[in-house]
Amino acid sequence: MSFPTRLQTVLSEGRAVIRSGIKIVCTTGTYGFWNGKGDITVAGQLYWPNSLITVSEPVYGLGTAASTFTVELIAKRDSGLTPDKLALIESEGYKDAPVTVFDFYIDPDDRSFLHAEPGAYGFIDTIDHSRDNGEKKLIANVRSGAIANHRDGYRTASHEDQQLVSPGDQFFQYASKVKHETFDIKFD
Repeated sequence: MSFPTRLQTVLSEGRAVIRSGIKIVCTTGTYGFWNGKGDITVAGQLYWPNSLITVSEPVYGLGTAASTFTVELIAKRDSGLTPDKLALIESEGYKDAPVTVFDFYIDPDDRSFLHAEPGAYGFIDTIDHSRDNGEKKLIANVRSGAIANHRDGYRTASHEDQQLVSPGDQFFQYASKVKHETFDIKFD
């Protein structure tokens, strides 16, 4: 992947401004937050400002095991994420909602948006509620995208399913028959 020319220039100069963004795709709405000032629209998605976003470092496992991380959003009127905006997420069906964490690259000279680089990705498991100095806080417990490695798909190792993929292929012609047969084995 190539970065925009202007981003390559400011990166090579060591002057790029990097901010974090989070996109949460709930059942009826998609919500974006970023730790900058003012609203920003990236790829058609509006991101509300919140300088108090915290994303924990993912806890990694071995192999294809899913890792976990948390995303904390604090509702403070002066941070841009007002309590009513935070309440929108709570009213949504957020279980298993996809979450993507981004690095947003900003031009240091004119503060224009240059590029969004996706980072951590996962699905909301639960949301905890707490208070931070009297302000409401949501803590989303996120399972990494590797959880999809263990989700059952709709495909099966059967003759019928193989015909959908490759008509005429006989590789699984006996798979469903053998799968359900039982054998009596006698030893003399």
